[in-house]
Amino acid sequence: MNELDLRVFQAVYQGGHGAWPPALLALTILGSGWSTLVLVPLIWATRTRRLALALAAAVLAQAVTVWFVKRVVGRVRPWIAMGLPAPLGVPHDGSFPSGHAAGSFCVAAFLAAVLPSVFPRAAWRARLLGAMALLVAALVALSRVCLAAHFPSDVCAGAVLGGFIGTAAAGLYRSSKEVDGTRQANEASEAHETRGAKKRSR
Repeated sequence: MNELDLRVFQAVYQGGHGAWPPALLALTILGSGWSTLVLVPLIWATRTRRLALALAAAVLAQAVTVWFVKRVVGRVRPWIAMGLPAPLGVPHDGSFPSGHAAGSFCVAAFLAAVLPSVFPRAAWRARLLGAMALLVAALVALSRVCLAAHFPSDVCAGAVLGGFIGTAAAGLYRSSKEVDGTRQANEASEAHETRGAKKRSR
């Protein structure tokens, strides 16, 4: 922990004081792994299955990566290192990087990159939703520092890691969708030519 990290933490830390703790707890819960359950009905529905599976794969990839890095780095949580009240869930695993920040930014980056192509006729609304998702992700990350669950560098690293994986997954999703669209167009063209050839042969 460097001096800048400590100074920023001390400036942001809220603990159980003031009017913000309920909102901070709500953001922390929103950024937890349980939120991914919302993908279940999206995976079930045929129309949204492909997008939901791509996002689920991205979330899984970042979760495994975060788990591995936590094990390697082994950084102590700030509430333990500084003798502060335990945050929600009393987390004892490694502090670096923040899983909440990584997961939130993974989802937000994926949505921000994908939504404009999913809804091309309402691109500005899709971009607005993407921006809102990124804002929520930033607030989730901030809540982890405010509650002493992480140091500022933990959430910054988590945000970069999650954002990178989410953006990469979005690129793969868009590429596969374009390939499928091209293949379907070619198949339709070939079918049309075949029908035309049959008519001419008559």
